[in-house]
Amino acid sequence: LGNLMMLPLRVEYLANPKYGLVFSAGAIALLTSVIPNISRFITIALWGRIFDRMNFFVMRATLNLGFALSILMFFKGNSLLWLVLAAVTFGLANAGGDVAWSLWVTKVAPPSRVADYMSVHTFLTGTRMALSPFLAFGFVQILPITLLSWISAGLILTAFAMLVPEFKRGIPKRMRPVPLVKEGLD
Repeated sequence: LGNLMMLPLRVEYLANPKYGLVFSAGAIALLTSVIPNISRFITIALWGRIFDRMNFFVMRATLNLGFALSILMFFKGNSLLWLVLAAVTFGLANAGGDVAWSLWVTKVAPPSRVADYMSVHTFLTGTRMALSPFLAFGFVQILPITLLSWISAGLILTAFAMLVPEFKRGIPKRMRPVPLVKEGLD
C-alpha cells in the first residue's frame, strides 16, 4: 500500500506549484514513466536470475528496501539529477517486483494450489491498487507530501521487518527450480 499510494503522487509532486518544482509534461513523463521503465527493462532479466538463485524472502525484502528508498529519494529530491536517480531506483525495484509478483507462488505454494494462491493475491493487489489513489489524495490534503512519503516508506519497512524471520527458512528443496539443462551436457 505504501508504494501504491505514492505512485499517483509522483505526478502531483512534480506538477503542482505548491511543491515548488513545476516540471513540464515531458519532464514529468520522463521522471515517472520513461526512466523507470527503461531501468526496469534493462534489469528485469537480472532479477529473473536472482529469483532463481536467491532466498525468496531475502529478495522480497531487498525489493521493499528499494521501493522505500526510491520513495524517500523522490519526495526529498528537488534537483533533476536526484529525481532521475530516484526514478532509476524505482525502476530497478519495480523490475524485481514484477518478477517476484508473478512468480512468488512457485516458491511458496504447493504445486496443486498455485492457482488458488495467485487468484487471492491478484484480488488483494487489485483491491489495494483501486483504493490507494483515493487514500493518497485524501492523505495529501491533510499531511505534507514529504511526511506521507515517510509514512509510506514506514509501511514498506514494516513489511520488510515482517519478512526478516523468514530469511532463515530459505527455499525448501521441493520448491527449488529445476535446471532446464543438466550441467556438463553442452
